[in-house]
Amino acid sequence: MRTFILVTSLDRFNEAPYLHGKALVASLLISNGIRHDAEFVMYLVDARMAVKVLGSAVRSLFPDEESSTGILRKALRGVRHPGVRVLKNVDLRELSRGILVDGRPGNCRVKGDFTYLAYLERLDIDVDCGSGLGDMPPHHQFAVINIEADRG
Repeated sequence: MRTFILVTSLDRFNEAPYLHGKALVASLLISNGIRHDAEFVMYLVDARMAVKVLGSAVRSLFPDEESSTGILRKALRGVRHPGVRVLKNVDLRELSRGILVDGRPGNCRVKGDFTYLAYLERLDIDVDCGSGLGDMPPHHQFAVINIEADRG
């Protein structure tokens, strides 16, 4: 299972909701549908909560920013959507699986179960290795990691 976690805050979401929607799309969509082996998590550090979108269960996820951002907005308002869960009072470590990778300097190659972290808000967490992609926007990091993992 691939887990993509966007570390952010409510303020960042309100300032740039479409950036969050792009990250959702980059982590779960593939040219012919939705990745069933992946999940996207929007982790809100200021609220200690997360919105988890399961690729195997989500419905009506389209590549346009408006619909993907709408799914996240509705989840934050408490509106139910298939394949979307809101987790409250959760720690980031509870959401990760496999090796933990982020954009720090390095040349980590991912395969199998992994969690990739991209940051819009800083969070001090120990990771297993860095990908060297941290200068890219989160949605680009997620897309590159998916491509690398697909190549195996």
